[in-house]
Amino acid sequence: MKKSIDPRIQFLLLILQSILVLCAGMDQLILLNVSALLYLIYSGFFQLAIKMSVVIAATTALYFYIVATDQQWIKILGFLCFLVLRFGPVIMMARILQEVPIGHLMAAMQSLKLPKNFILTLAVTLRFFPIIKMENDTIQMFARLRGLSYSQSRNWLRPLQAFECTFVPLMMRTMKITDELTAAAMTKGMDHPGQRTSIYQTRLTSRDLLVVVLFIGYAICIFTFNFLEV
Repeated sequence: MKKSIDPRIQFLLLILQSILVLCAGMDQLILLNVSALLYLIYSGFFQLAIKMSVVIAATTALYFYIVATDQQWIKILGFLCFLVLRFGPVIMMARILQEVPIGHLMAAMQSLKLPKNFILTLAVTLRFFPIIKMENDTIQMFARLRGLSYSQSRNWLRPLQAFECTFVPLMMRTMKITDELTAAAMTKGMDHPGQRTSIYQTRLTSRDLLVVVLFIGYAICIFTFNFLEV
């Protein structure tokens, strides 16, 4: 069962995580990924936590192997490990924030007195990427039925045709989705200059505050003590 965490707390943790990954070394990045995995489990995203655990574990093992080996050609993969470990914690935090209903998210952000343009940008961005993923899945399904998907090995020798039949429709849908999201925002009165009302109640609980305290304490520990010698 997914636990409901106040969107303001989720947004705060996302900002803190984004700052920490910029300041962290590789040993701290590994532990920040662990904290993000624990956060996924606490929030009830068990399947995603399992998938990301496999990815992070494989990336970490590959990184330690790259550090220990003398083979220069495999060290090229070190940059890939760096990217996965650097962006992994932020992506996992943002994935949880995506599940918050847009109305609830905007009501929470509005209570923080944030600029309306920022709130709209955040809401549209978090809504945009899941829609694009669903559109891409639909396009790929029809492309596979016609034998034109880039996931089919026989199309690897015809990259231009695969690109035309999969990516071009996605780009066209992206342009249309942008217009649809704008029209939906206008219909809901997003451009109204006054204070918007909401059916969602934003209230901090002791559990939300405990999550913040544990996260900050965990961050202080991993930046103070060298638990991993990388």
